[in-house]
Amino acid sequence: MYLREILLMYLNYKFIVAGVIILMGILYKKYEHDNSFVAEINKHTNKNHSKIVLSHDELSHYNGIDHDRLYLAVLGHVFDVTIGNKHYKKGSAYNYFIGKDGSRALVTGDFKDESHLKDHILDLHCNDLLTLLNWRQTYKKKYTFVGFLNGRYYDDQGKETNYMKEVKNRIKQCKVEKIKAEQENIKYPPCNIAWNVDEGSKVWCTKSSGGIKRDWVGVPRQLYTPGEEKPRCVCINLAEDESSTSLIKMYDNCPHTSTTCIVNN
Repeated sequence: MYLREILLMYLNYKFIVAGVIILMGILYKKYEHDNSFVAEINKHTNKNHSKIVLSHDELSHYNGIDHDRLYLAVLGHVFDVTIGNKHYKKGSAYNYFIGKDGSRALVTGDFKDESHLKDHILDLHCNDLLTLLNWRQTYKKKYTFVGFLNGRYYDDQGKETNYMKEVKNRIKQCKVEKIKAEQENIKYPPCNIAWNVDEGSKVWCTKSSGGIKRDWVGVPRQLYTPGEEKPRCVCINLAEDESSTSLIKMYDNCPHTSTTCIVNN
């Protein structure tokens, strides 16, 4: 009986020791994983430990294949879009953007552009630049911001490049131009436009044409804008001085006070 108790105690001891060894193994693996994760983060963090900065080569590996995470960059800002896997994984509609900064394609729709200009945007129109700004804001709200991409917009310390400063100045100008355009649309609302084979183009004004609600109807006129090849149709309030600018012209063969004009193409 005494030997049996000793044997049971011995077996229990072995189980306890085995359990401790297994637990230590699990804890060690977790420690090793955590350390590797910290090392990965520290590798991309500048000397001040304040910003994570990835190179183009490093970013390219976050493609869901070489690395299980999915990263992309917009205007030099790197985002983890792994939770949007169905949209960004290989074979999906937006996989083009993974592992790179393809900002330009967000407005051009050219998902085959692999040139060195795929993140170049300074030559784009204001509407496109402001659209890109909205895209970046959307990514900030929806996905996790990782850090910065060393390249066109940020240097290896995560500081803005001269190119980025030019972009910011251009966007400021665009915002001013947008405000001016909105003010001009209130003064000169766009016409309604329709076309058919028999009449050609028809332009007309209402109290809500161009999406601008007002208490006057107006008459169609051609407004010439410096730098633009063709004039655009706007509604002019005849109660104001129509001759206040030489950039406004009447349509041919259209009565002065008519709210509708037929434009022969």
